[in-house]
Amino acid sequence: MRINIKQTLTLRFVLVFAGLWIFASMAIYYSSAEFRREEFYERLQTRANVAAKLLVDVEEVDAQLLKKIEAANPVQLPGQRLTIFDYNNEELFSTDALDVIQVGDDRFNEIRLDGEVHWTQNEIEVLGLLYTGKYDRFVVVASGQDVYGYRKLQYLRNILLVVFLISLVVISFAARLYAGKALEPISEVVDEVNQIGFTNLSSRVSEGNGQDEIATLGITFNRMLNRLHSAFESQRSFITNASHELRTPMTSILSQVDVILLRDRDVQKYKEVLASIRDDVHELSALAGRLLLMARVDAFREALVPIRVDTILWQSIGDVSKTFSNQIAVDFDTEIDDEGYLTVLGDEQLVKSAIQNLLENACKYSSGKDVKVSVGLASGQVRILVVDEGIGISEEDLQQVGQPFFRGINTGAFSGSGIGLNLVKKIMELHNGTFVMVSKAGEGTRTSLFFSHSKF
Repeated sequence: MRINIKQTLTLRFVLVFAGLWIFASMAIYYSSAEFRREEFYERLQTRANVAAKLLVDVEEVDAQLLKKIEAANPVQLPGQRLTIFDYNNEELFSTDALDVIQVGDDRFNEIRLDGEVHWTQNEIEVLGLLYTGKYDRFVVVASGQDVYGYRKLQYLRNILLVVFLISLVVISFAARLYAGKALEPISEVVDEVNQIGFTNLSSRVSEGNGQDEIATLGITFNRMLNRLHSAFESQRSFITNASHELRTPMTSILSQVDVILLRDRDVQKYKEVLASIRDDVHELSALAGRLLLMARVDAFREALVPIRVDTILWQSIGDVSKTFSNQIAVDFDTEIDDEGYLTVLGDEQLVKSAIQNLLENACKYSSGKDVKVSVGLASGQVRILVVDEGIGISEEDLQQVGQPFFRGINTGAFSGSGIGLNLVKKIMELHNGTFVMVSKAGEGTRTSLFFSHSKF
């Protein structure tokens, strides 16, 4: 059988109550039983001391008179018996005609040694005490049955049991109502969550008073919804933009093929069309590669390992130089006099992709002008600075740099997809680094990558 939270809370509440009630009842019953016992033995002690004092210390009272006094006493304990023994353990006085209470030598010795001894004999409670008179010491044995005391204890036990059973039933209903009331806000959150789907991800659950645990649950769930909504919107935007970017070169290829097939052309024309198609395929291949790299960056969970950024930089320059004719000048800061400064934790392929993207942009948008690269230290980090004298970026566009598929208004004459800088930004975030771009339209661009290294 499946038990829900409401039933679990009710059961636990009832068990806790039952445990506390049983403990309290046992404590009350035990305390009452101890009080009854102490009170009864005090009464036995009083009767024993009075009788011994009359017999031993009052000369006018002998055993016969004491029996009459005891018989005439209006306050008698049920089953009361009283016996007084001299120093030889010989009986001087007794109301126990049938010798119900047996006292052996060991018991006499114990009473004389301890001064007072309690014991029970066949439901009869017995008190033995040592009474010191003017000339000798006597052993007094008093006994009786506390009928009224036990009856009160039995009544108390019955009351506690009945009240416990009634309270158990009442507390079960109360606990169920309380658990239901306590879980009501959670049920409301569950109902609200069930109403949220992919069509209304912008909806949010109630956050209550914003302070208690239920509010914390609502706030946490809303934050999760914000992340899901952001991821969903990002994915939808990515699919839309990627589809558009992929469609452009494919449409160009199909258009050129359709046109060239309309009629026969000379060989030179076919070569021109094939060359154009080749460029479109290269563009399509580069776009597909960047899209796959974006997917890898988003799902990156691998451990970072020590890598040399100078080695990756030279590899990137070599690859870029195969495509662009720009001269790339590299300058290393004189502060870097140890190879350890150039060692960082990272993923070689991703770091190479980030550096190569910056170099390609610098070469592409500078129209053949030289590109400068400097490697140095800044604020305890390795900085790779790429400087070009290209078309630059306007102040408005600079604020949106790094957004996926965003391209500046002055880049229409250049091929591209707007993915590169977004990749650079994500890669630097994965490496706990920083990507900084400073640019002005018509005056070129300065882009910097900052990596932490083992020296700091």
